[in-house]
Amino acid sequence: MGGIQSIDKGYYEISFSSIGDMERVRSAGSWNLNPGVLKLFTWSKDFNPSVQKLSTTQVWLKIHGLAQEYWRPKIIFAIANSVVTPICIDFATNKPIFNRTFGQYAWVLVDMDVSKPLRYKVLVERQGYAFFVDLE
Repeated sequence: MGGIQSIDKGYYEISFSSIGDMERVRSAGSWNLNPGVLKLFTWSKDFNPSVQKLSTTQVWLKIHGLAQEYWRPKIIFAIANSVVTPICIDFATNKPIFNRTFGQYAWVLVDMDVSKPLRYKVLVERQGYAFFVDLE
């Protein structure tokens, strides 16, 4: 019988009852938990979660300065994708246009490499017009 056990620092050990089960799970590479992504990797000998040096993390990114016509999932994902890897948009940002109240920012859950310099602005361009949005 398989199982899952927390081993500290956000790491879990998953055991399987068969090689076939393990191969099916591993073939996905990662799992969308909505929100968030579970990243999988093969166990390594003498693994110690306390000494792992991860450079990526999942965080909520705020995009400030978007006019209503840009509040579309495809556009918001494209803006976020110019600096990080977008995962999903929050519920309020993803509401249909007629049910949405426009706030001061759009929320996007992203996978971010914290070893790279942070970007605080992105230039958004369309034919004949360009503007900056602030990222937080």
